[in-house]
Amino acid sequence: MQRRGEFVGLENFIRVLTDPRYWKALQNGAIYTCGSVFIILPIALMAALMLNSTFLKQSRARGFASTVFFLPNVTSVIVIGIVFKFILRTNNGPINELLNMLGFIKENIKFLSDPRWAIPSLVFIGSWRYFGINALLFLSGLQGIPSELNEAARIDGAGKIKEFFYITLPLLKPIMTYLVFVAIVGSFSMFGEVMTLVGVEGTGSRDSMLFPLLYLYNMMFRNNQMNSASAMGYILAVILLIITTIQRTLMREKD
Repeated sequence: MQRRGEFVGLENFIRVLTDPRYWKALQNGAIYTCGSVFIILPIALMAALMLNSTFLKQSRARGFASTVFFLPNVTSVIVIGIVFKFILRTNNGPINELLNMLGFIKENIKFLSDPRWAIPSLVFIGSWRYFGINALLFLSGLQGIPSELNEAARIDGAGKIKEFFYITLPLLKPIMTYLVFVAIVGSFSMFGEVMTLVGVEGTGSRDSMLFPLLYLYNMMFRNNQMNSASAMGYILAVILLIITTIQRTLMREKD
C-alpha cells in the first residue's frame, strides 16, 4: 500500500491511461461531441435562420418563439432527466407507444438500457435542451451581419444558397467557434442528465453512458481513489486543451 506522502512519479497517470473504462468514457464523450456539433448546432442554426426571416421579423411570434426556445435552458437538469426517463422508458413510454402505433417498430426500443441507443438518446435530450439557447446565440450573430452585404449579393445575382455559404456562414464564424468550444467541453462534462437517467452509478449498460466527469466523480467519492481521480482530471484537461487548440486552428479567421 502506498504510504501517505510517498512520491509515485507517473504511476497514477499510467494507471489511468491503461484503464479501459477511462478510454470508454472518452469514447462516449467523443461520440456525443459529434452529435452536439453535427446535429444539435445545425438544428439551432436552422431555428435561428427561421427567427431571422423577414416574416418573423415583422411578427410578434418572434418574441414568443424566442421565449419558448430559451425555456429548456433554464429548466432544472433533474427535472429534464425525470421527464425524459418517463418519455424514453421501454414499457408504456410515449415514444415507443407512438412508434408502435405508426407501425415503425415491432418490439419496444430500450433507449436507456440498450448500448446502441444510449448516446442517441442523450443527443435527443441535448437537442431539446440546448438547441434553443444555441439558436438565440446564432440569432445574435445573424443580427450583427450588415444587411447591405445581403442586398449587394442579391443585386449581383446571388441566390439564397450562395448568400448563406459566402456571406452568412463566414460572418457567423466567431459565434460558431464559441458554440463548438462549449459543445466540446459540455460533451465531455456530461453529468446530471446521466445520473438522473440511469441511477447512482451513472454508467448505463456496458458503460454505454459512462463519461469522463462521471467516472472521475465515482472514482473520487464512491471508490475513494483521490490520486487516480486527480490524474483523470489532469488528463481530461490536457485532452480538451488539445482538441480546442485544433478547433481554433481550423476555424481561425483569415485576415
